[in-house]
Amino acid sequence: MLTDFIDNVLPAIREELVLRDLALGKIQQPKIGSTAKVVVGMRRSGKTFRLYQEIMAVLDSGVSANRVCYFNFDDDRLRPLSATLVSDVLECFFEMNPSARTEGAYLFFDEIQDVPGWDVVVRRILDTEKVAMWVTGSSSRMLSEDVATEFRGRSISYELLPYSFREYLRAWGEEPAWGQSLDSRVLGSSLKKALRGYLVEGGFPAAQGLDDMERAQLLQSYAQLTVARDVVERFGFSNAAFASSLARTAVTSSARDVSISRLDNKSREAGYSPGRATVTQLIEAFEDAHLVYQTFEFSYSVQKIRLGGLKLFSADPGLYWAMSIATADGLCFALETAVYLELRRRRLSGRLGDIAMLKLPSGKEVDFVEGDALVDEVSTLVQVCFAMDDAKTCEREVSALREAMARFDREECLIITFDDERDIVVPEGTIRVRPAWKWLLAE
Repeated sequence: MLTDFIDNVLPAIREELVLRDLALGKIQQPKIGSTAKVVVGMRRSGKTFRLYQEIMAVLDSGVSANRVCYFNFDDDRLRPLSATLVSDVLECFFEMNPSARTEGAYLFFDEIQDVPGWDVVVRRILDTEKVAMWVTGSSSRMLSEDVATEFRGRSISYELLPYSFREYLRAWGEEPAWGQSLDSRVLGSSLKKALRGYLVEGGFPAAQGLDDMERAQLLQSYAQLTVARDVVERFGFSNAAFASSLARTAVTSSARDVSISRLDNKSREAGYSPGRATVTQLIEAFEDAHLVYQTFEFSYSVQKIRLGGLKLFSADPGLYWAMSIATADGLCFALETAVYLELRRRRLSGRLGDIAMLKLPSGKEVDFVEGDALVDEVSTLVQVCFAMDDAKTCEREVSALREAMARFDREECLIITFDDERDIVVPEGTIRVRPAWKWLLAE
């Protein structure tokens, strides 16, 4: 397995690899006491190929192949996973390439999270061997309470989502050049068509090019695998059928207001009696597995956040579409999901948890705010509206933003639509209306 990757796999994928935009920083040099780079994300979102991309960068920098160790711990031939597996793999690699131990090895450990005690072993390797290390896994808890205390502070985390709209275009060979003007009418028509495709097909690499039925079956299987392996098995939930049912509800609720009470009531109607505590635990487990993400009310008050409910967002617009019943407003929810995911990628505020929804005293809402609730400061106000043609719709979106602009003293904010572009000047400042196909490609 160790030699097969360098000899056969890497040469085969070098020409077809779709480069991802997630930067992992400078290639670190092997040393004793190094820091691991950890890439987390939902299963099948492209973490393995992002490692391949990094391996090729290492090799292209002049590092010899016998210093590079790639190993996929999600291989079914390895089960049941032994607590000594990581150490055994490394020792086998060094036996095959003894010079790598003195010159320094580049270690790429893929889907390592299910190996018992992996974090303790990795910490020992970092402390005693001359290595540079990259690790992937499908659980955010790889970096929190599920890891040994001694591994914390010894890793830098990166989150990889399925393809962005730009990466989707790249996969199809239609990506505009960086810095290229998007004002051409011909290009605009092409990008609008592509955006409709992206909102339905989504960004999971293996789903590209499949027909509707094949894609739906594949993406549904991803969700089922995530629930089975990263929720039920990892957290020990006894009712797998209920976990699967709630996962479908969570994904198909993307971009909608929900509450734990409502989810609990809906579960009872379906014949389950989980209780609110179990529903809460499962939603948190889904988020840990990157199946859905939660956004809460923008408030420093825990009580207000709890009472204000939450919004859920699917990990990918195509995943939402594959698990939902087709409706006329499906594209609206898919668009808002795509905008949320892009905000998450950009990390304008620099920290997880700073993307929130805003409920105003008037009862109006702003879809997304970014800022610091502790000091009641907002840097970004974003509304998502598929079309602004209807006067009542336009008034609703604009009035909510005006109220928020006045509250937070913001002179500019944004409405993202499918294909509308203009500036609306109001007493509080300027509301920029921008088409999603252009905003999603902004540098």
